[in-house]
Order: sequence, then structure tokens, then C-alpha cells
Amino acid sequence: MGSSGGTGAVTAAETWPEYVRRISGGATQAQIAERIGVGRLSVCNWLHGKTRPKAETVISVARAYRRSPVEALIAASYLSSDEAEHPVEIRVSLAEVDSRDLGAEVLRRLTPVG
Repeated sequence: MGSSGGTGAVTAAETWPEYVRRISGGATQAQIAERIGVGRLSVCNWLHGKTRPKAETVISVARAYRRSPVEALIAASYLSSDEAEHPVEIRVSLAEVDSRDLGAEVLRRLTPVG
């Protein structure tokens, strides 16, 4: 899942510091910090490879620069490219299901097939 011809996608070999530098377009550490709402020292530590932000912060960075959170999580090594390619199934809480839909599903499951 590498970058091809200027798509801007994260490459498998791109590190978190490289990713931050690329998406920030040459912004200073202070500018990056202000934009994402963290301290400049945190950004400095990321860019020098001393620390890695929490996953929640990685997502905030991506959103601040209008990038995919999945792309950022790959760059920060929270996800691999292979993991990102698998579909995600989102389950709805039963509290959010309409009573008619819930009843219809119960009947469907109780009705013998064949």
C-alpha cells in the first residue's frame, strides 16, 4: 500500500517523523504544535524520534491536516498496511435499533429455513 505518483498516501517505509514533516508542509514545530493542540516539546520529540504520540493524538494530527486517520496510524506504527486493507464491521448497539427492526430480526432468526 505504498505511495504512487503523488497520491500523498503514506508509504510502508515512512516513519512517524517523516509523515509529520510531509503533511505539515514544512511548518515549524511551534506551528505544528499550535495546530494540533499539543506542546512544542512533544512535536520536537516526535520529529527527533524520541517519542511516539498516543493513538488518539495521531488521529488528531491527521484530522488537523485533513488526512486519513488510518494513514496516520500506519505511519505511527499502530496499524500495518495489511491490517488497514481488511474491511471493518461496525455493530450497532441494540439500544439504537428501531423496535420494528429488532422484532423483524427476531422473527427472521426464529423462522425455520427450508
